[in-house]
Amino acid sequence: MKFSVPKRVRFHHCDPAGIVFYPQFFYLLHEVQEDFLEHIGFPEHQLIASGVGVPIVDLKTEFLGMCRNGDALTMTLELTRIGGSSIGMQYEIHGEAGDTRLKAHGVIVYSEVPNGKPMRIPDALREALLPYLKTPPGAQPHDQKTATP
Repeated sequence: MKFSVPKRVRFHHCDPAGIVFYPQFFYLLHEVQEDFLEHIGFPEHQLIASGVGVPIVDLKTEFLGMCRNGDALTMTLELTRIGGSSIGMQYEIHGEAGDTRLKAHGVIVYSEVPNGKPMRIPDALREALLPYLKTPPGAQPHDQKTATP
């Protein structure tokens, strides 16, 4: 299942030509990650207040089309892997016509704040994540409870 959230391109996302300045996409991707965590009952600000965080340790991005000031976008997030402490995330940004403007794949690590030491993903969080885990076509869903980092 994919998590989906609407976003509007705002003036502060754009360069003087009114096109999203590429570093701003990383803010947008992090916002959808925060929105997702809140949606499944684990708001990032509460995780940090409890001494854990989910920093991005790897992010690969493919820019496929321009986004302009005022564009209505749909951002999606789907999980590609749930390990012992890491989570693979597939992001997409689509325009109003459904055209794909950006694809990205990131890895976050459940870890102690502020030292960054990886920790095992708690069972309650793992259970909340599982419905969003992508299963390749034709494959059987995997039991991710015993996966390794």
